Amino acid sequence: MNLQKKYPLPEFVLLDGDNHIGEQLLERTVLLHIPSQSIFEVVGADPENMQEFKDTNHFPFVFTNIDGEDEHNVLLLHASNANDKLADIYVSAANWYGNYANWIDGEIDNL
Repeated sequence: MNLQKKYPLPEFVLLDGDNHIGEQLLERTVLLHIPSQSIFEVVGADPENMQEFKDTNHFPFVFTNIDGEDEHNVLLLHASNANDKLADIYVSAANWYGNYANWIDGEIDNL
């Protein structure tokens, strides 16, 4: 059986920390890039606060939310098996997250 054809996985997923132990990722946004097994945490970060991440492998990014406001964030790398392609994965992850955040905001507005 071709597992990838029968049960394809998306490029990115959000990790859910809610389980029998409790909510382990409370108020945190953690992404998994499945092809590279890269784990990123999304943290809101104003440009003047970027110094706090200087000793981490990180990627600052900005996206425009559905209200037309710029949201400043940083992707923090927890782990990856694709360090040679990490620059491209960071860009894809930032784009994916911006699209996700705008989608979720639109869903909330529809309630």
